[in-house]
Amino acid sequence: MNLADSLINDLIDFTDEQGVLSFYVGHTPSQAADPQPTQPIEIRNQIKDLKARLAESDKDLAAAVDKRIHALNGELERLLDPKAHGQGRALFVGVASGRTASVALQIPFRERVILHERAFVRPLVAAVDEGRPAGILVISRSGSRLLGWKVGEAEELATDTFELTDAQLADRKSGPSPAAPQIPGHGVDHKELFENRVDENRNRWLRSLVDDVVGTAKEHGWDRLVVAGGAQLRDYVANLVGEADGLRVIPADSDWERHSPAVISSTVWPILRSVHEEREHELVDLALDRALSDNAGALGLRDVCDALNEGRVAHLLFDDRLHLSGYRSSADTLHPEVAGQLAQSEDVEFHEEPLFVERMIEKAVATGAAVTPIAQAPSAPLGAHDGVAALLRW
Repeated sequence: MNLADSLINDLIDFTDEQGVLSFYVGHTPSQAADPQPTQPIEIRNQIKDLKARLAESDKDLAAAVDKRIHALNGELERLLDPKAHGQGRALFVGVASGRTASVALQIPFRERVILHERAFVRPLVAAVDEGRPAGILVISRSGSRLLGWKVGEAEELATDTFELTDAQLADRKSGPSPAAPQIPGHGVDHKELFENRVDENRNRWLRSLVDDVVGTAKEHGWDRLVVAGGAQLRDYVANLVGEADGLRVIPADSDWERHSPAVISSTVWPILRSVHEEREHELVDLALDRALSDNAGALGLRDVCDALNEGRVAHLLFDDRLHLSGYRSSADTLHPEVAGQLAQSEDVEFHEEPLFVERMIEKAVATGAAVTPIAQAPSAPLGAHDGVAALLRW
C-alpha cells in the first residue's frame, strides 16, 4: 500500500502477544537489473541471526517466529523483489496473529529485521520526515508547471502559459517610415522597445505566478520549493519568493519543461536531500535558543519526557544514533528513571522499556507532533543534553 498520513498511527497500535516482525528493505533503480542483489542476502542473514538469538533465550518464541516466517506465502519474496513498486518497502507481521501490514514508497530504507511487542516505526518516521511535502516549480520564458512532491512521488498541480495579447503584438509597429511616409504598412519596428515591453509583461506574469505558488505552498504545508529553469529566470523567481513564511528556495539546473512527473520525482530527490542537514542544524539551534531562554523549548530526557507526557511537544528532535532504555507507567507516561517521589507512588506501575526512543516517537506522533531524527553532525550540540530536544507548543 502507499503511505497514508494515518499509517504511522495505525502501526503504533499494531501489537501482538508474541511480538511483531518488522522487515525493512531499500532498492534503487540500478539494483533492479542486478542478477545478484544484496538485499535478500542481508535480510536472510538478519533473520538467521534473530532466530539464533531467540533460540538461546526463548525456544518457544524462536519456533513461533520460524513458523510465521514460513507461513508468509511469498510476501517476503515480494518485499525483496527489486522490480516491484517502491524503492523503500516494509512488511509488518504479527507472530501470533498472522496480521500483516505493508508500506511501499519511493524513499529507500536501510535493511533491517526487528522483533518487538509492536511494529518498529523509527525508519518509517525518518522517511516521512525527509519525504515531507515540497513544491517543484518548472519555469521557462513561455510558461510554468507546478508540481507537488511527497515521499518520493510527484503530481502535476497547475500549468500556466505566458502569452502576449493581440493588442500588445499589434503595437510592435509604431508608425510610418520617415523614408516613405506615404506608403502604408512600412512602419518602424522598434525591436528594443518591444522586447522591453515583453519583459515587463513577463515580469508582471511572474509576480502573479509567485503569489499563486506561495499561496499553494501554505495550503499544502511546503517548506521547500525547487525552482527549475534557466539561471536568470530562477534567480528572478527566487528573489520574488524570498524566504516567504519559511519557504526555502532550492535552485535546480534542470530542463523539466516536458518531463513526466515520474521522471521529475526520481531526479528531484537528491536536490531536496541537499538541504536536509542544513534544516537539521536550524532545528537544533532553534530548540537550544528557545530552551536556554526559557521559551517554548526543552532539552534533555527529563524535560522532553515531561513535555511529551503533557502533550506540549510540537516537534521532537533526537540523535538518530540514540538508543536508550527508560520506563513507561501504567498511566501511559514516559520516564527516563523511576526514583524519589515517583517511585513511591502506589497507584502506578512502571515497566522497563528497552526501546525508549521508539516510545518517545510514538508518544509524539500520537499527540500530533512532528518528529525529526538528527544526523551526526547537526546533533553534536545535543550531546550535552542526552541527545534529545523539543520545540514546544507552549
